[in-house]
Amino acid sequence: MASQQLSSAVQWSTAQKAVQRLVPPLSFDSRKGQNGRIGVLGGSYEYTGAPYYAAQSALQAGADLAYVFCADGAAPAIKSYSPELIVLPCYKTANMHDQQATSMAMQEIRPWLGRLDCCVIGPGLGRDDGVLKGVADIMNAAEVRSTCTIVDADGLFLVAQDPKLVKGRSDCVLTPNRRELERLAARLDVAAEADDVAEQVARKLGNVVVVAKGKRDVVTDGTDVLVVDEPGAPKRCGGLGDVLCGALAALAAQAARADAADAAFVGKRPLLWACYGACVASRRAAAVAFARKRRAMTAPDALAAIGGACESVAPTTVVEPPS
Repeated sequence: MASQQLSSAVQWSTAQKAVQRLVPPLSFDSRKGQNGRIGVLGGSYEYTGAPYYAAQSALQAGADLAYVFCADGAAPAIKSYSPELIVLPCYKTANMHDQQATSMAMQEIRPWLGRLDCCVIGPGLGRDDGVLKGVADIMNAAEVRSTCTIVDADGLFLVAQDPKLVKGRSDCVLTPNRRELERLAARLDVAAEADDVAEQVARKLGNVVVVAKGKRDVVTDGTDVLVVDEPGAPKRCGGLGDVLCGALAALAAQAARADAADAAFVGKRPLLWACYGACVASRRAAAVAFARKRRAMTAPDALAAIGGACESVAPTTVVEPPS
């Protein structure tokens, strides 16, 4: 396999060893939830696919449980997509004009958030003022600030309005596409055309991790930079970013438990390697999907391939029971 081009000149064999170290062996003594409890805060009346792709991708990437916290108008559709997801409507679509009521209703999910290993905020969220206010309150809550958090899509729109929501959080990952990165850069007085725009944004936000998606994915915390140029797919259909978020959530949950001093991480934060591994896996899944469907490729095709792609990045090892 060809080595990946990382700015720090780390070879693929080293990168794969680092990602592999994040994934614990499976054991017949394992308990439900031990391999990750993932939450997705998103989903609105208009957008039901995005939170589904993120949550289901997390399960395909190895997590045990996935929760979706969404508007009541989105819940029936998301429940119908998969019986494996735990779907919890947390505010009423009919009350969205009432910002205070919506924000207060969303606070009822806080006890659930404290049980999670990683929370994805943003897929299909929408930009209703009451919903964004409720999400901002949740992002400031201790239950979330002590949990690894991935912010995507409309969650990034909210962060661009109020960067303090994530500033200084070492366990937070932002996953902007080009337009979203430009919006963040403008808010932080960073030149969007700069070659190191992702690194500057990460530094301005207190060394949060930024995964800048594009022709090449750039993973950086403002200090270290990993560049992923694994071939993906020329078909850029909606939902691929949500599949990436789910795979990333599963790996990030394990990164939060990893020993940062482990030699396999070659002095880089485990969360950076989680992002790197998820980017490689999502690109491989897209490549497999495109090879099968060509122009007809859509997000479910990539979702169907994400498990195998994650396995190619970090093969599963099993601890056999004693004979």
